[in-house]
Amino acid sequence: MPKSVDDNPENMEICKKNCGPCPTFQANGPLKNFEPRALFCARGASKKESVEEKGCNCFGCPLFDKYELKGGWFCIYGVEGKK
Repeated sequence: MPKSVDDNPENMEICKKNCGPCPTFQANGPLKNFEPRALFCARGASKKESVEEKGCNCFGCPLFDKYELKGGWFCIYGVEGKK
């Protein structure tokens, strides 16, 4: 069972290193205008109605293992993961 990801500055710095070059996040530039903008595994999916999948960096993020996360694509699906 995944653990709840802490929404804190330390995790945000880890997220920036992985989410910054994310192909899905970058390809959907308008995500910048929709909350939460980052640390989706802690904050939930983007509020943008449509996001095109281009790849997912979540699986290589240290937070993924630390919090025993599953599914990835947190910017689209939140912690519930890809359906």
